[in-house]
Amino acid sequence: MKRNDLELQKKYGKKNPFTVPEGYFDHFAEELMNQLPEKETTPLPQIKLWDRVKPWVYMAAMFVGLMFTIRTFIGETQEESDMGNLSDMSDEYIESIVDQTMMDDYELYQYLTDADASIYN
Repeated sequence: MKRNDLELQKKYGKKNPFTVPEGYFDHFAEELMNQLPEKETTPLPQIKLWDRVKPWVYMAAMFVGLMFTIRTFIGETQEESDMGNLSDMSDEYIESIVDQTMMDDYELYQYLTDADASIYN
């Protein structure tokens, strides 16, 4: 390779055969910018209110649906388990508790009338 390079250097020399006219790059950037077409500005599309709010509405609807689904499944199981606990208690067990607390009939009546309606369901 070096041999070929040396032969080429002897034949043509080290001078660069390509030249640029004097002052060619002095105003090159300005001339190039003048030749380019003007860029047209397009107005940005206006975003409607619904397009801004839509993701939030969808997310809220998803959480509401999720909440109702969970309440449906969990709520039924809690009610069923509460009813199961009440039916498992026998009258003898309740009577023994009343005897231990030394409640008479009047105090028991007063307690039941003052209690929430939820204990009757």
